[in-house]
Amino acid sequence: MNLESGAIERAEREKIAHDQGLQRDTYNKVLRNAAGFYTDKRLEIIHDELKGKNGGDFLELGSSSWAQWIDKSEVAPGSLTCINISQRELDKGIKAAKTSRIAPKFMLMDANQLDFPDNSFDAVFGGGILHHIEFERALSEVRRVLKPGGIMLFEEPLNINLVGKIVRSLTPRARTDDERPLTHSELDFCAKNFQMRSRYLQFLSVPVGVATGLVGMKPRNPVNRLFYHLDEGLLKLAPFIGPQYRHVILIGEKTP
Repeated sequence: MNLESGAIERAEREKIAHDQGLQRDTYNKVLRNAAGFYTDKRLEIIHDELKGKNGGDFLELGSSSWAQWIDKSEVAPGSLTCINISQRELDKGIKAAKTSRIAPKFMLMDANQLDFPDNSFDAVFGGGILHHIEFERALSEVRRVLKPGGIMLFEEPLNINLVGKIVRSLTPRARTDDERPLTHSELDFCAKNFQMRSRYLQFLSVPVGVATGLVGMKPRNPVNRLFYHLDEGLLKLAPFIGPQYRHVILIGEKTP
């Protein structure tokens, strides 16, 4: 199935924006203090999931998340292919691979139209990529190229968290015009097409982390630790509030 003209134009705008580079320094600085304990938890979840597919064929939508998610971990893919629509972004992955134990194959490709046969991969993953592309089209392609029992794993921002919305509105140059953080609609689409076991991260710890950063506290401070654990506890007591969190790790298995 061919992409509609609007999707093609969006993909081209994304390509140009990433080839030119985004200005994310201010955005990262504002939210850095909220990320310390969250970063550890995120990697723990990702590593545990991907290790379950060790020895399999992996595909990254994107070209640099593998360096953090796989390289210095116990995750050991039999093969890793990385795609990106932007040569500049692809080059970042190629550079990282020069000093890596992993030897990915890098390809220029639009994630909306994967040039792979059905049932090709045991795991398809990516960091902050789906909200830049045609979500339903891309996830349908992911499902197509996954082997039965294979998993998709994507870390994505949510567009439901109030603080996240405020920060994004204050830092427009940190993102492209077309990116769309996930809403209930995208979460529902995942649930209809995969057997999901998603994980939600960062809620009250987001405004607290921003506040502790403004007063000069380091990211791994006792206040941030307290609210990180509070976020974890709230999810156990009331799992339904998960979509109100700032990030989601989408974890889904392809079932018949």
